[in-house]
Amino acid sequence: MKTYSEYSDELLFSLVQNGDNAAFDILYERFFPLLYIHALRKLQDTQEAKDLVQDTFTILYQKRAEVGQLQNFSGYLYISLKNNILNFLEKKNVRSNYLENMDAQQAYSPVENYVFEKELQTQIEEGIDLLPEKMRLVFELSRYEHLSHKEIGEQLNISDKTVKRQIVNALKIIRSKINFLFF
Repeated sequence: MKTYSEYSDELLFSLVQNGDNAAFDILYERFFPLLYIHALRKLQDTQEAKDLVQDTFTILYQKRAEVGQLQNFSGYLYISLKNNILNFLEKKNVRSNYLENMDAQQAYSPVENYVFEKELQTQIEEGIDLLPEKMRLVFELSRYEHLSHKEIGEQLNISDKTVKRQIVNALKIIRSKINFLFF
């Protein structure tokens, strides 16, 4: 049986990449407490902190083959956790804003809701009209024709990544046109 106590973090991760699950267990034991304390300071919630640290390790394990050789394993792990925390907080903020807006929206009458919906639709259409021709085409194929990124890419002879980037940019432009409290 191997003893890993003297192995560097980077060497252990290299072993993990080669299929050594025991090396992953050692890394988990070494870093979970430190990452948990860091996450707890940021989130102030024990369960959320545990979940995000666990997610960080799960993602690391799932993507171990894609990561490549690391020169600073602990730095990589901390940055991964930081990104997970930021994504979590952003999603939490979006959810909170959505729920607040839903509560506010329910306070309006059906007529007011209808007016809001019509105004929103007008603003969305104006936003779509602002899009460059190629971007508008990609956006409309995605949203109105319900084509996948791959299908759009094949139809327009562009890569899936280009399609995705075009849609993300289109949504930014459209959102900038919308003047409602919801957004």
